[in-house]
Amino acid sequence: MKSTAKTIEHCQAELHIEAEQPEYDAAQVEAFKYLAGRVQIPGFRKGKAPRQLVEKHVGREAVVDEALERLFPDLYEQALTEHDLHPITTPHVHMEQREPPVFLAIVPLEPEVTLGDYRSVRVTPEEVSVTDEHVLSALDRLRESQAVLVPAERPLHFGDFSSLDVQATIDGQPFLDHKAVTYEVVANSHMPLPGFAEAIVGLSAGESKEFSLTVPDDFRVTELAGKECACSVTVQQVRVKELPELSDSMAKTFGFDTLEALRERVGADLESNARNQARTALIHKALEDIAAQGHVDFPPVLEEREIDDLLAGEAKRYGYKTVEDYLQMANKSMEDIRADLRPLAHERIVNGLILSRLARSEGIEVSDSDVDARVEELLTEAQDKDKVRELLGTPQMRESIADRLRTNRTLDRLAAIVTGEAVPDAEAAATAEASSAPEVEEKNE
Repeated sequence: MKSTAKTIEHCQAELHIEAEQPEYDAAQVEAFKYLAGRVQIPGFRKGKAPRQLVEKHVGREAVVDEALERLFPDLYEQALTEHDLHPITTPHVHMEQREPPVFLAIVPLEPEVTLGDYRSVRVTPEEVSVTDEHVLSALDRLRESQAVLVPAERPLHFGDFSSLDVQATIDGQPFLDHKAVTYEVVANSHMPLPGFAEAIVGLSAGESKEFSLTVPDDFRVTELAGKECACSVTVQQVRVKELPELSDSMAKTFGFDTLEALRERVGADLESNARNQARTALIHKALEDIAAQGHVDFPPVLEEREIDDLLAGEAKRYGYKTVEDYLQMANKSMEDIRADLRPLAHERIVNGLILSRLARSEGIEVSDSDVDARVEELLTEAQDKDKVRELLGTPQMRESIADRLRTNRTLDRLAAIVTGEAVPDAEAAATAEASSAPEVEEKNE
């Protein structure tokens, strides 16, 4: 095996690997044995047919493909050792030549992370203020959640709900066909098409109307964009929201004895949420400032994998089983969706690498006893404690818990640093970080 290696941009190495003829011959022999045992040649038992007949049966390309599959892993490991390369994941491999084999492997190496003088970064926390108006708005949302729909003997207004019979066609083909469907009449709604709500406002129970709407150009089904939709609607019933009064009686439906107790709980929850949002904004600004003064570089494959995760998460969040189904709904190409997600993916990787390096610089560690304590906390919320304890006791779950604890502690330390509240015993670590050469750290996933 002959190989050469050179470092290229974004923490990668370009590795050329050329197989020697004896190595390639040996791989072909192994490939032939494997394939011969899986094909039936008339007149021969499996694995006993001559090589010439096997190659004729499966094709020369099949033998070469199998040989290359067997050859590359060993040659790749030898080349990594020879050039002292330490990949963080699988390489991207290109065949420069099939016979004799010459491989080009782009090897992703560990990211480079330097924080610089991160302890000089200062961020002013946002002020947290919860007013009586905020509490009242939250209570109104609770009233909305308890609203009931009651019949109204009047024409439809915006904000009403209606029971409708709807039929619609496009080019004579059915588009909508619903009986007694409940529809909320919202101004400027695009459901089912723009202008639908406006067309039925003013109708009373028992009245019908026929009208046409234009399918918007950005409609999710591109074949229908710009076409005319003929609609026929009959209003079966007009209904309006009836909200409960703010009272002790309403409070009891949420598990509180009095309205005042509910009000206090709502205020406390709003304040807690506001503090969490302010802390999130503080952390985001701190990481942004540290990234701007430091240096973070990583292999592109990490960004592509992060986009894969984000895309899968988007599809799941919208209730789609596959990414392909989600793309069809979004009416966007895979390239466009990935381009939209790329900035977020990049930011997440950079932030994860910074936090991982910060934890190291600040000496933040998580012990087995820390994980045990967190497991016990989680068990207090479990019904089947034995089953949950068994699940949380697996190495994978314990590692996941440790990662989460480490991340939370690192975020706490970062918040303390940028607000000037950090403990002084880490100054030596900060000095060492500021004066050190660039170091590497894997992405904190």
